[in-house]
Amino acid sequence: MPKLTNDTVKNAMPEPGKRLEIRDDVETGLIFRVTDKGVRSWSVRYRNAAGEQRRKNLGAFPAVGLAKAREEARKAKGAVASGNDVVAIEKATRAEERRKHLHKLSGLADAYFIAAAEGTHKGGPKAQPKRETTIAEERRIFDKLVKPKFGDSAVANITRIEIRDFVSKQAKAAKSNGRHCRNIIRQLMSFAVREGVIDHNPAHDIAVAMPSVSTTVMNDVDLKAFWQACQRPQEVEDLALSLLMGIALRMAAVTLQRGGKVVGMRWDEIDRAAKTWLIPADRMKGKKAHMVPLSTAAIALLDEAKAAVDGDGSDFVFPSPRSEDDQPLDRRAFSRAMKRLVEAVKIGAATPHDLRRTGATLLTSERIGFSRFIVSQVIAHAGDTGGAAVVTGKHYDHNDYLPEKRRALDAWALLLDEIVTGAKRPENVAQMARQA
Repeated sequence: MPKLTNDTVKNAMPEPGKRLEIRDDVETGLIFRVTDKGVRSWSVRYRNAAGEQRRKNLGAFPAVGLAKAREEARKAKGAVASGNDVVAIEKATRAEERRKHLHKLSGLADAYFIAAAEGTHKGGPKAQPKRETTIAEERRIFDKLVKPKFGDSAVANITRIEIRDFVSKQAKAAKSNGRHCRNIIRQLMSFAVREGVIDHNPAHDIAVAMPSVSTTVMNDVDLKAFWQACQRPQEVEDLALSLLMGIALRMAAVTLQRGGKVVGMRWDEIDRAAKTWLIPADRMKGKKAHMVPLSTAAIALLDEAKAAVDGDGSDFVFPSPRSEDDQPLDRRAFSRAMKRLVEAVKIGAATPHDLRRTGATLLTSERIGFSRFIVSQVIAHAGDTGGAAVVTGKHYDHNDYLPEKRRALDAWALLLDEIVTGAKRPENVAQMARQA
C-alpha cells in the first residue's frame, strides 16, 4: 500500500472500474479515496462511545490538501475523545437547519420543487417526478403571486381564512390565478404535512370558481381570417405578431396539437423522411410518447420556420428571440399572440385550444367523416373507451394508429386549405364515409 504523500494524492489512480482507498500512516483513521471516475476526497473513521463505526467527510482534494486533511482528522478525533460523536452532531445540525428552512413557506417551496423533480413530493408507490414544464409553471405562480404574500410567513401560522381571502382576491383579478394559487398552496401544505411541519392542511377545502368551459368552434370565415393574419401580420392594422409566431399558430392549426407542444417542437423530434413528429413522453401530459404524422402543409410550415430564423442553429423549430440561451417561444406568449390576433381581425374570443376543438369537430363531421376514436388518437386523448379497454390501451396495446392518424390529418390539411384558399379538394378525399 503506498504511503500518503503530496505526489500520491495527485497521481494515484485505481484499477479500471474500481475505487482506491489509501490509509494514512501518520494520522490514524485518515483515508484518501479515489473513485473510478477519478474523484479524490478525504475522510476520517472512528468509533463513537457506543462502539459504532463512523465516517466523517473532510472535503475534496485539491481544495483540502494532505496537511489540512491531517489537521482536520486530528480535530475530529479530539472531539470524539471528548465524548462528541461528530457525525451524529453534523446530522442533527443539518436536520435542524432543514427544519428551520421548511418553517417558512419560501423555504418549504424550495424543498417542494426539488422533491417534485425527484418524484418524492408525495407519498405512495405511484409517485412520479413532475414534468419540468409543470414545475416551471408552478414556480412562476409561486414566485409571482404567492411568495409576495406568504413567502416570509411561518407555515404553521398561515390560516385557512388567510388562504381563502388571498385566493378570492386573486380570482377577482383572474379566475385562473385564483385556481392556480389555491392549487400550489394546497400542494405545498400537503408537502408540509408529510414533512411533519404541520399536522393538517389548511388549504384542503378552499373553494375556487372554475373557469367557464369554451365550446368555440371556428367557422370557415374565421379560420380564413385567422390563417391570412398569421401569413401576413404586417397587413393587419394594430396587430403585433412576428412571422415566426404566425407560423407556430398555423402549425398548431394543422397538427391539432397543444400549444405548449408546438412551441416546444425540436428539430430532433422531426423525421422528414418518414414525415413524422415524435413528441417524447416527458413533454406529454400523459407521459406517453405521441407520434404525429406530418401532412404536406405541416412540412411546408417547417420550411417556413427554418427560413424565418435564417439558420440560427437553434435546437428548436420556434426559438425565442428574447432568450439569450437556446429556448423556445414562451407558451404564454403564444396564447397572448392568439388573443391579439383574434382581437385585431375581430373573430371573437378564440384561443389556441379552440383550434384543436375546431379541427376535431370538422374531422368527425360529414365534411371529412372520421370516427371519434381516431380523432382522439390524433389529439392525444386517452380514447373513447371505458372499463377494461382503458387498461388494455394503457398497459398492453401500444399500437399508435399511425396510418389512420395520417389519413385524418392529411384530410384535415386539405379541408383547411380549401377553407383558406378556396382550392377545391380532390374528389377522392373530399368526403369520407364515417368510420365505425
